[in-house]
Parts: sequence; C-alpha cells; structure tokens
Amino acid sequence: MPTDIEKITPPRELTAQEKNTVFQHFFRRLAAFRNTYDIYARRECDNSEPSKGASEETRNEFIRSLNQWAQELTHKAWIVCRKSEDYATEAEKCPEVDEFADTSIAGLPPMPSEEAVNKTFTTILFLHITTSKQYSAYTRAFFAQFKPHVIVDEDTIVKVLKNPETVAAQAQTHTEAMRTTHADRSYIKRIASISLGAVAGGVLIGVTGGFAAPLVAAGVTSVLGWFGLSGTAVGLMMTGLAGSSMVCGALFGAYGAKSTGEMVERYMREVRDLAVLPVGVKEGEETLGIRLCVSGWLTDESDVRKPWTIFEGDDTFALQWEIEALKALSDAMYGLVKSHAMKYVKAEVIRRTVFAGLMSALSPVALLKIGELIDNPWMTARARAQKTGLVLAELIAKRAFGNRPITLVGYSLGSLVIFEALRELAKLPISESFGLVEDVFLFGTPTAPGPGVWAKVRRVVAGRLVNGYASNDYVLAILTRATVVSWTVAGLGPVEVQGVEDVHCNEVTGHTMWRGMVGKYLEECKARGIVQSAVSKHVQEAEHEKAEIAEESEQAIEKAPGELTPPSLN
Repeated sequence: MPTDIEKITPPRELTAQEKNTVFQHFFRRLAAFRNTYDIYARRECDNSEPSKGASEETRNEFIRSLNQWAQELTHKAWIVCRKSEDYATEAEKCPEVDEFADTSIAGLPPMPSEEAVNKTFTTILFLHITTSKQYSAYTRAFFAQFKPHVIVDEDTIVKVLKNPETVAAQAQTHTEAMRTTHADRSYIKRIASISLGAVAGGVLIGVTGGFAAPLVAAGVTSVLGWFGLSGTAVGLMMTGLAGSSMVCGALFGAYGAKSTGEMVERYMREVRDLAVLPVGVKEGEETLGIRLCVSGWLTDESDVRKPWTIFEGDDTFALQWEIEALKALSDAMYGLVKSHAMKYVKAEVIRRTVFAGLMSALSPVALLKIGELIDNPWMTARARAQKTGLVLAELIAKRAFGNRPITLVGYSLGSLVIFEALRELAKLPISESFGLVEDVFLFGTPTAPGPGVWAKVRRVVAGRLVNGYASNDYVLAILTRATVVSWTVAGLGPVEVQGVEDVHCNEVTGHTMWRGMVGKYLEECKARGIVQSAVSKHVQEAEHEKAEIAEESEQAIEKAPGELTPPSLN
C-alpha cells in the first residue's frame, strides 16, 4: 500500500515526455478555464449601464487577480512536470496564461494512466496550497473539470499537513530501503546532495527551526529526490511540510475560530439565533472544502440541520437564523396550502399566464387569508433573510470558515440568504472576494433580479451557479405577488444568464416540497458528496407529506365553502 509521501509525489517511472504531456493538458485546460471567467466578467460589464466606467474598472481588477492565480498555479505545474534535471534547460521558461494562450487539446497525446495523473496533480495542489497558504475556490473548480477520471487526493494532503511527523517516519523507512536496494551508495549520495543543495541554496524559506531540521534528518529530501522531483520542487515541499502548522491554521480557520464566534455574537442583535451548526463534521478530521447549508423555514429546530444530512465528504455546516420567524412562516405556509383557496390556486397557476387575473379570481375571504401570510410571516421572514445575507457575506469575506473553498446550498428563504450574501460580496473589492466561493445551489429562490445582478453574482462564484426552479410552485407564485408582478421570479423559471445553470425541478408542485426534494435535485445536478440512501428517505417523506396535505385540503373544502367567486373563473 502506498505511503502518504508516495501519494503526494508523481510516479517515479513517468518519463520526461509523459510529464510534458501532462503539463500541456493542464496548461491548455487552465487557459480555457481562465477565458471562461474572463467572458463572465465581460458580461457583467455589458449589463452594467449606466455605471460602465466603474464596472470596467472592476473587470480589470478581476482579470488581474484571475491572471495572477492562473499563473501561480501554472508555475507549480511547471516545477513538477517540466523543471527537472532530465528535461528542462535554463533557457526554458514557464509559459504565460492569458487570453492568447493555446486552449486546444485536440492534437495532444493522451495523458498517462489515471493513477499517474492523480498523483501528479496532487503534488501540484500540495505545492500550490502550501506556498499560498490557502486553497482558492478557483483551483478546486478547475481540478473538478477533470473528474471523474482524475481526482486529486485532498484527504492525503490534509493528513500530511496535519501529521508531518508521519512523513518523517515514512521517509526514514524509504531511506533504509534505498540503502538496502542500491548497492551503489554514490547514487544515493548524489540524490541527497541535489535535494539538500536546493534546500541549502535558499529554497526552504520562511521557516526557522521548528520541524525543518527533523525532516532533513529523517531523509525526506533524499526520498523526494529519489522520486524524481527537481531540487526546486523538493525545496518547496520541504517548506510546506516544515510550515504545515501555519498552513493548517490558515486553511481551517484556527486563527479565525475565536473571531467567528465573536462575529456571530456581535450580529445577534441584528439576526436572532444566529449560529453555525455542524452537520457532517468529525472533530480533528477537517477537509479541504467546506459546505454551508441554509434552510428556508422550520417546522421545528431540527429542520436547521435535517435536510442536509444527505451530504458526506466535505465538512458540512448549517446556518441557523431567526428560529421563531421561520417557525411562524412554516405554520402559516402549511395552513395556507391546506386551505380550500390554495387548492383552487394550484390549478389556476398552471392554466393562467396573467398574474392579476389569478388574484382577481379569489374571493375577499381567500385574499384575506393569503394577505395575512404575505403581509406578516412571509414579509417579516423575507426581510430578515436579506439582513442575514449581509452577515453571511461578512463571515465569508473575513475568512471565518478558513482559507478554503466554500459551497453554499439553500432553498426558499435560505437561498435568498445566500443570494443576498453573494450580491454583497460582489460589491467588495476583488481582493476581498476573489476565490472564496466554489459552488452555489439555489432552489425556489424568491427573488427576481435583472441580468446585471446575476452577472455580478456569477463573478464571485468560482465554480457552478445553479438556479433550481419549479414552474408549478403555486405557493411561491402567491407569496411573491406583493413584490413581483410577473413570472420572472428565479424560483419559478429560468433566469437565462450566461454561466447560470437553470434546472427545472418538475416534481416540486408546491413550495413546501423543497425541504424533502432538495436532495433529489442536488443529486440530479451531480453536486459533490450526495448520499443516495439519505436522498431516497427524504423523497419518501416529502411524498408522504404531500399526500397528507392533499387529504387535509379535501377536508377543508367541506368546512370552508364559498372562498371562491365563481363568476371570475372564466
């Protein structure tokens, strides 16, 4: 079984030509990735009249950050794949990633085995993380494009960073094995001198004392050199290992854990019950990615976390906010969907295209019931969702969750919290918002911004931005009538903006179904870390609840006749 130190180094048997092939695929795919996000920034600029000048300045700043990130990642790939004793010459330089770089992979030879590429990419990622002391959401989104065939070993990177002493022990074992295997001791001495020379020559920088000396003594430099890494790569890996405690602190929020609590406490005056609760987090087993989920209403406090037990893999947390307001909304919403009036509305939403006609078809009694919900629990909870979004934006911007990619998932008012956070992040300087958010999944979002706002939001998301909508969500159609007088609500239809994935969730026939069905559509979207068995259980519960609501609705018809005005049904 390969040791951890073997898992984060490229296969020793890779030839120089094979390494070059890996680099060419990597570089060209990265150039194409960079160009895609350049286009998104241009779209934002195109949709930003009349403040064209300010938008152009934002775009230029974004492109500078994008180019810098792409070039730094390319440089690590160059060091691993090309800058080796048997290939590169002093005249060769790392190519530049820009809009003119070659993006075609059509004429390239196929890459080596998946295992070899996995290990090579893992080495690149390890160097990138340890030198920058962060894991950019753009880096993770880029590597995700190679799935399912190539997957970087994030778990091993975490293990190595958190347990460098294990690497030292493995290095000692490898060193003894080399001494036994190779009778020519001069071979070992040559490898060691190359590696130690790179360290002594100043590559191992920024680390004094600490774990550096034990690593050198354990023979880590010799082992890394034996695996075929260049002196520069060995020096960078040694620097990363020796400074692993600082890297872990930056990645996992060790420096921000206390400040996170203080920030949450400070915002308790503005957002009641604010808390970040663990859902799928094992103490001491942090992951390189984090997931934050936001529910849209609560039948009880367990609903803060329950819908998100469908996830595994990345550290998963649930955002708790405004418990009482969300409980009041849940009570009112379930009361409404069981009423005689809403049974009629459900049918009319499918038939009618004029929203005013739909509302005029209801009698004063029905309008009063709907108005009570819209004007009190719904509007109150909606306003608090917008305020919570501002708080979430600051937590993300201040790296309260660490310097690692965060994925955001929500439904109903929970997705509005996320959308408002993204909108606020888009207002910040690029240096404060770049590379923080990886993927975003929004379902049943009660908002209707224009294309310009969506383009701004698209800019702050490094990976996927998904808008899950249900065209037959009659409840959302009614709830949004107070602020939106059309069918352009994101949760009701496609937004049709470049870079936004519109997903029609056709089995959601009412807003209350989102809690149980969100997992099904996350799975259909191929979101990371879905547990299929948990999704099936939640769907069954949603179908059972739907049947109960239908039964209670039928009973309401017998008890509350006359809520419709027959003449207006035409």
